[in-house]
Amino acid sequence: MIRAATPADAPALGAMHAAAWAEAYPPLVAAGLLPPGLFAEMTDPVQRAASWARILAAPLLPGGTLLAEEDALLGFVSVAPARDAALGTAGEVTGLYLRRAAQGRGVAVALLDAGFGVLRAAGLGDAGAWCVTGNAPAERFYAARGAVAGPRRIEHRGPHAIAETGWIWRSLSQPARPG
Repeated sequence: MIRAATPADAPALGAMHAAAWAEAYPPLVAAGLLPPGLFAEMTDPVQRAASWARILAAPLLPGGTLLAEEDALLGFVSVAPARDAALGTAGEVTGLYLRRAAQGRGVAVALLDAGFGVLRAAGLGDAGAWCVTGNAPAERFYAARGAVAGPRRIEHRGPHAIAETGWIWRSLSQPARPG
């Protein structure tokens, strides 16, 4: 089931987000693509829950964070008007994360489609997503869903610098392609 997140979801969302980082990103840390300090911050469920409490209390786009759940939270997508003009799109997929156990089951595609629906309902006809440059699984996923590699940037999160590539969907009129 996919549903809109509420502020009450912040603790579970924080725990799921931290766990998804812990499952997905050790190879990027080992390759030098993600700073170890940022990895430590992002895998702290207490910090993630506090961040999600702030985000869900004042969303950039009402209904813009969607959760996929069965017996537990499987993943989320978060969408908003683009936060950085360099992306070159009206909308942005600000986050798309799944627990490893949910991968390969169509959950990410369903979340992405639902997020595109929120963007379309807000009058936003295209979107992009920033991705750590060299994150091959995410890059393959976005490309298989019709996105093309776009601008590059260095994102600064506190003392951490991360090379990112924008992945662009020029039209949200079609659903994301299944894998």
